[in-house]
Amino acid sequence: MSVSNRVPDTLKGPLGAVSLGVMIVGLVVGYIFTILGITLVLNLNGIEGISDVESLTVVGAGVACIVVGYFGWKGFMGFAY
Repeated sequence: MSVSNRVPDTLKGPLGAVSLGVMIVGLVVGYIFTILGITLVLNLNGIEGISDVESLTVVGAGVACIVVGYFGWKGFMGFAY
């Protein structure tokens, strides 16, 4: 029995909307952090004093946000249909 079958029908719509919101926010924030981290690693911006470890931490946070966005998408697909 899947999770969407155990959730009452009245909650499937709001859970699908929340999952869609998590997906959108996760992908947007993840994209921003990932691109910012890559530019920090390659020294493409004018910010000085940031080490490679800190830059890779920003990239890792971006990838983690993208993964959260993916799970938001999976949640949306599970509750919307």
